Amino acid sequence: MPEDSSPITADELARVTNVATTVIHRIYRVAINHGIFSETAPDTYAHNDLSRALNPKAMGSFFMIALEFTRAWIHLPEYLQSHKPDDVFDLVKSPAVYSVGKEHLGKSYYELLELDPDPERREVWNANMFMVDQLMPIVGMFPFASLKEEVEQDPARPYLVDIGAGRGQSCFAIQKDINGAFDAKFILQDLPGVINNMNPEDYPGFELMTYDAFTPQPIKNAHIYFMRRFLHDFYNPVCIEFVKNTASAMGPSSRLLICDMLIPDMVEPHENTDLYWLDFALLCMTGQEKKKADFVEIFEAAGLELVKIYPSTYGRTVMLEARLKK
Repeated sequence: MPEDSSPITADELARVTNVATTVIHRIYRVAINHGIFSETAPDTYAHNDLSRALNPKAMGSFFMIALEFTRAWIHLPEYLQSHKPDDVFDLVKSPAVYSVGKEHLGKSYYELLELDPDPERREVWNANMFMVDQLMPIVGMFPFASLKEEVEQDPARPYLVDIGAGRGQSCFAIQKDINGAFDAKFILQDLPGVINNMNPEDYPGFELMTYDAFTPQPIKNAHIYFMRRFLHDFYNPVCIEFVKNTASAMGPSSRLLICDMLIPDMVEPHENTDLYWLDFALLCMTGQEKKKADFVEIFEAAGLELVKIYPSTYGRTVMLEARLKK
C-alpha cells in the first residue's frame, strides 16, 4: 500500500504481491468493512488513519508479536505436561522455543530470532519493541540533573553507563532531560550484534561499547549504572549474576538505577492489565516482571541495598536506586 495514502487497485496489489486478485478482493472487503483502509472507487484502496496505525512498522507490530505469544500460550498446557517444573527457567527450553519445535537446537528464543532466515520477522519484533518502549517513560523519575555538581568536580568519571542500551533511546532522553549540560559522559553497552550495527556518527558525544552482562563490568566507578527494561527478560538467579557483575565496578558514590515495571503485592481486578499480560508473555520467554521483594533479593545477593523507588506517571513503571551496602 502506498504510504502517501494514494489509491491502488486490487489488480495492482495482486501483481506486486504475486497473489490472485480474488484474494485481494476478499481480504480488503473484510478489512474495509471493519474500518481498516478506504475504498476510493470500486476495487481501489487507500490507507486511512486506522490502517496506518496498524502498519507492521507501527502499532501493528504489537498485534503480530501477540500472535507469537499466542502460539506459545496455546502450547503451554502440553508443555507443562511434558516438561520438568524447572524447565520453565531454562532459556533453551522455554515455552516459546518448544512452541516452534526448536528445543533440539539448544538455542534461546532470542537466538532463534537472530537465526531466522526471514528478516521481516526480526524487523517486526524490533518495531514492536520500539513502539512499546515509547509508551514507557525514561525521565521524570530519578533527578538526573541533580548530579551536576558531582560530575563537574570529576569530569573524567563516566556519568552514565547504559547496560543493554539498545539503540540508545534512554541516553538520548536523559541527555535532553539535563539539557545536554555539564559535559556528561555517556557509555552505551550492548551485545556485538547491536553495537556493530550502529553508526557512531549517529551518537555524537556517546561512547559505543560491546559488552556481555554475564561478564564483569569493565567501566569502573561511574556515577550511574543504568538498566532499563532489561532485568525483566530474566529470572532472579540470572539477574543476580548481572547485578553482581555491575556491583563489582561500582564506587562508594555510584548508583545502580533499574527502570522496570513493578508488580504490586496483591492483584486488583481490572487494574494494571498491561503489566499482567506482559508478565504472562514473559513466562513463555523465561522472563518475569518483578515485585519489590524480588529486587530487594537481587540487590542483597549482589552486595547492594535499595535506597529509593521513584514512581512515574505511567502505570507501574518505576526507577529503583541501589547503592553498595555501607
